[in-house]
Amino acid sequence: MVTVKEVARMANVSPATVSRVINSAHNVSPEIRERVQRVIKDMNYFPNHAARSLVRRQAGAIAVLLRNLHHPFFFNLIRGFEDSAAKSERSVIFCSLGQEQEYRDRYIQFLTNGISDAIILYGTLFTDRPIIEHLASVNFPFLLIENNFEDIRVNQLLVNNLEGAKNAVEHLIARGHRRIALFMGDPNKKVNLERFNGYTQVMQKYGFPIGQNDIKNIYSDYSAAYGAAREMMQLPPEARPTAVFAINDRIATQVIMGVQSLGFSVPEDLSVIGFDNQKLFDDGYSGPAITSIKQPLFEMGKDSITILTDILEGKVKTPFTKTYETQLIPGDTVDEPSRK
Repeated sequence: MVTVKEVARMANVSPATVSRVINSAHNVSPEIRERVQRVIKDMNYFPNHAARSLVRRQAGAIAVLLRNLHHPFFFNLIRGFEDSAAKSERSVIFCSLGQEQEYRDRYIQFLTNGISDAIILYGTLFTDRPIIEHLASVNFPFLLIENNFEDIRVNQLLVNNLEGAKNAVEHLIARGHRRIALFMGDPNKKVNLERFNGYTQVMQKYGFPIGQNDIKNIYSDYSAAYGAAREMMQLPPEARPTAVFAINDRIATQVIMGVQSLGFSVPEDLSVIGFDNQKLFDDGYSGPAITSIKQPLFEMGKDSITILTDILEGKVKTPFTKTYETQLIPGDTVDEPSRK
């Protein structure tokens, strides 16, 4: 096994200099840093993380708390976590939160007791406030992706959901749609409220009506969108919307399948636009490629590990906030309104 002393001898520096390079210390010249890193790579040297953790008094791990580790939506986010963690020589502990408050409390107690150096939470609910307040009160490093709590000073990565939703509705209007329904998600999630506001702002901007039945509330059971879409399409043609903005792509798939179950076609009889640009689904969807608003999940996963690492090393002022813009990804589910 290669040792620090052997790396130092090959790089013509002291073992202490090798340690400073490994630990990303600032007091090393760029030339020496590059030389040591090249020798480390050539000799396939792997630092002893257990020993480094003892020296730094850190566990060398960052915990990631997600609602459901197996949900396809999180795949790109997880890839980003893993990619950045490998480069920063940190481990990632993945935890599936589920819905039980008791389990969440146990996770937090376990992870903040020397098991991890920091915590990342994705998509907090308003009901998660006690967890966030606890972490803030004990000064445990953490970062929220899509934060619900504007009144708590936290490190956070946000998506500009408002503008993303506006772009979705503007896209439908540009194709000639005037009667646009919204299939809304759980209002306990701030991201859904932001997308709702984007929808209503654009509709009001153009003076287009929002009918009493044009907003469908879909909660955790996304299959409810299937039945709601069927009911909508059974209205007389003059009474039903020509397009749907679905608050996320899982709801969009259910809308499309509900429409198709009655013999209608998307986008010929109804245009549908989603949000998330999700490519994999767990509901057996095999319909047309969904026109959708893309979130940069891979980049957010990468950045979250990098930012927390910098926070732990004192390189970033806190609280840290970064907002990411979205992108419209054309698919095959939006066209001009049917003239039948």
